[in-house]
Amino acid sequence: MRTTIRWLWKGLLPSLLILAVLGSSARAGRRAEAYYHFLVAVRAYQEGRLTEARKELYRVLRQDPRAVYPRKLLAEIYGRLGKYERAETVVRKALELAPGDPELKLLLARVYLSEKRFARAVVTLEEVLEKDPENERALGLLLNAYLGEKDLSGAVNSLDRLLKVHPDSVSLWLFRARLLARADRPLEAKKSYLRAVKLSDYRLEVVMEAGEFLRRIGALSEAENLYRTYLERNPEDFHARQALLQILLAQKRWSEAEKLLRETLERSPRRKGVRFFLGLVLEKEGRKEKALSVYREVPSDSPFYTDALRRVFALTRELRGDEAALNYLAELIRKESPDPQVYFFAATAAEDMDRCEEGLRFVDEGLKHFSDNRDLLLTKGLLLSCQGRLREALKVVEPLLERFPDDPVILNFVGYTYAELGEHLDEAEKLVRKALKAQPEAGYIVDSLAWVLYKKGRFEEALREIERAVKLAPDDGVILEHKGDILRALGRKGEACAIYRRALELVKHRRDRKRLEEKVSECPGKAPSS
Repeated sequence: MRTTIRWLWKGLLPSLLILAVLGSSARAGRRAEAYYHFLVAVRAYQEGRLTEARKELYRVLRQDPRAVYPRKLLAEIYGRLGKYERAETVVRKALELAPGDPELKLLLARVYLSEKRFARAVVTLEEVLEKDPENERALGLLLNAYLGEKDLSGAVNSLDRLLKVHPDSVSLWLFRARLLARADRPLEAKKSYLRAVKLSDYRLEVVMEAGEFLRRIGALSEAENLYRTYLERNPEDFHARQALLQILLAQKRWSEAEKLLRETLERSPRRKGVRFFLGLVLEKEGRKEKALSVYREVPSDSPFYTDALRRVFALTRELRGDEAALNYLAELIRKESPDPQVYFFAATAAEDMDRCEEGLRFVDEGLKHFSDNRDLLLTKGLLLSCQGRLREALKVVEPLLERFPDDPVILNFVGYTYAELGEHLDEAEKLVRKALKAQPEAGYIVDSLAWVLYKKGRFEEALREIERAVKLAPDDGVILEHKGDILRALGRKGEACAIYRRALELVKHRRDRKRLEEKVSECPGKAPSS
């Protein structure tokens, strides 16, 4: 169903030609001259020469002032030119000559719609429909008028009138369902969607749209029945299987989901993504060893390959310990993957284990193959920082500023590292503030700003920023440590010690832990045990 008004002149031309021959009461000579100019106008119109067509039509009207048919085409031309006031004037003059002409009423309604005078369009169209209740063009325009007014109820009523003319139209029932959904009338929308599904004989796109709506309104059992009915007819269809799987997963029906996934694998063993989701389901069922095996079978060209690697790493670490997980990462690197994200994952996973030395080896191996990769270079800088090699980290990351001058991660890394070194503090503040404009709610960047201000001795400002950083990232041990340092600089040692103790429970790196243990040991009360 078209919902926009276009100035097209399709069905009008044949009737105009007939009227041109039969409708004039002028003398034969003038009639012939008017007819000639009309034909010239029609040809010019068809070829897009609207100004020329308009001039020829006015010549027709000079020969035959009471002619209606040229005025219809003239109104079309003014409409296409966007001169709606002129179009309306032409149509109204034609209506004086032929007050009962429905074509003219429809033209006038189109003018009103183009001018967004929707209420006037509705009145005009209802005049047409009063005499011809099944006039499809009038009903379609009426639907546009109600949509223009954002009167969804009126639009639905117009659709219902169209459906009386075309009760088996799938597109009309779908449109009705969408309008009812927008009007927050879900039960009626559901009925329209299901009617559309049946009329379409369970066409895939109709089933998928209807099923998505049913899921959105929480009618999961009806959506499930819809998908299962479709799959009985089309057992090979992956889209319906995927939609059904989402329902099973949402309802935590793991065994049924596993069965569906295994059936899908039997039918489509090369279907990407199925093995990964099977692994997830097996994990949910508590069958972690089996899940580990399935994740390892996810092919490298799967869009879920990196996700599968992460699950293998996490399960290996959980089931067999850190050394086995680290060996798994080393195994990945030995394969010389063509994907830089594999090296990135291995390096960041090692960093997460507080094995920065191994992570650095992994990232260096990746840089042999992808020497200018942004993520790998940034990760190398992070791993060097993890080992306290801040100047080396800067040498790796600083050049990235030329390539990515607006990258908030790079800006923050360089600015924060300057602050850690106590150097270029004005430049550090500039870089961090620029990063913060790009990501104003990033807790780690707010923390960097607080740390720069602390290093510059602006403790009160630093405290305001660090408190905001803690709200944004309350479980970051290093951010909490910075808050402790700022409180201590302000002479609030008791509060600082409480913060240090909390931070000590959260940090993951040995260097950070050792530094915090030293700070806590200087606090009153029992020192922590190593």
